[in-house]
Amino acid sequence: MLLLGVVAGAAARHYIESRTRSGDYRPPRLIDWAQARDMALRVAQWEQAPVVNRAYRHDQYFRLVKRSEPLIAEYLGVQLPQPITRVYVHDRREWLEANLASFEELFRPIEEIYEQNGGGRGVGGVLFGELNGKFLGTQLGLLLGYLARRVLGQYDLSLLSPDPAARGALYFVEPNIARVQQQLGLNDEDFRLWIALHEATHVFEFEAYPWVRQHFRDLLQQYFDQLNLQLERFGSGLPQLLARIVQGLASGQHWIETMLTPEQRRIFEQLQALMSLVEGYGNHVMNAVGRQLLPSFEQIEQRVAQRQANKSILEVLINRITGMDLKLIQYQQGEAFVNAVTQTRGVAFAARVWERPENLPSLEEIRNPEAWIRRMDRQG
Repeated sequence: MLLLGVVAGAAARHYIESRTRSGDYRPPRLIDWAQARDMALRVAQWEQAPVVNRAYRHDQYFRLVKRSEPLIAEYLGVQLPQPITRVYVHDRREWLEANLASFEELFRPIEEIYEQNGGGRGVGGVLFGELNGKFLGTQLGLLLGYLARRVLGQYDLSLLSPDPAARGALYFVEPNIARVQQQLGLNDEDFRLWIALHEATHVFEFEAYPWVRQHFRDLLQQYFDQLNLQLERFGSGLPQLLARIVQGLASGQHWIETMLTPEQRRIFEQLQALMSLVEGYGNHVMNAVGRQLLPSFEQIEQRVAQRQANKSILEVLINRITGMDLKLIQYQQGEAFVNAVTQTRGVAFAARVWERPENLPSLEEIRNPEAWIRRMDRQG
């Protein structure tokens, strides 16, 4: 055993010295993004799900988005500063490439904190930094690969772009949409319009009210600033704490709240409330406009609800591990909030959430719409 230890130690020193002598050596990053990409592509099984007739589908989605835009504008009583033009049809690989790039930018501040505090340096850093990076990359890749097989549509709001006038883009993952449409026996055009309505509503939320995107950015920056202050106090325990935090952020697991300071919790709850409102409002508008527009609306709603209720044991397990089940609950609460306010005071009153940051509901108000209504009444 002693001999094995000596050999292992010599091998480790040789590995470290050979790596650090290299002129282009850089300490390992907190997340191995190449590992994340490779794992995500394997899990997504993108080769088995090509886009069939891409040109036709692009024209179809573009037309459906254009059809949705004036209907949403009329319902909300607001116009977009510019028409929606950035519409893309993706396969799973293309969706993954776009989101991996966004995730890498999102985690960049955390990785910078990690590097500033000595991450990946020294004997321990070299030996374990690469292993930790691959482990976190694998976890993130598993999450994104799983999502790539399920996501139907997405509004990418270009959150991290430094340009305040940057516009988002609509992604339609056609292989997934086609699979669900065929499995549920739904009308081709109606089902895609149902999806387009929801995603186009997100464009209105962030582009008709430009302050929302900046507010979202500011909340993230505040969170990272607080995180930096906290991490600087952890010293040698920093890599382990960062690993747990990145895992939580990547998966959306609710247990991350147990690691938050009071100030971080306040910011985190604002982010949760905003995302609940954004998704819930999208569902509300989709339902309100869709019921008037789509003859098969009730059929779509019923069959989609049945599909969500009949998840396999594996799907339930994955949703719990990744925290997706908690996100769905929050989005349901957001939709219930918008429905309650609209039914009680009307569409125009509900739209007051988009007037200014101070009007956004808190997480507690999302769960108790009457409290938000009373607060708005006091403001006049």
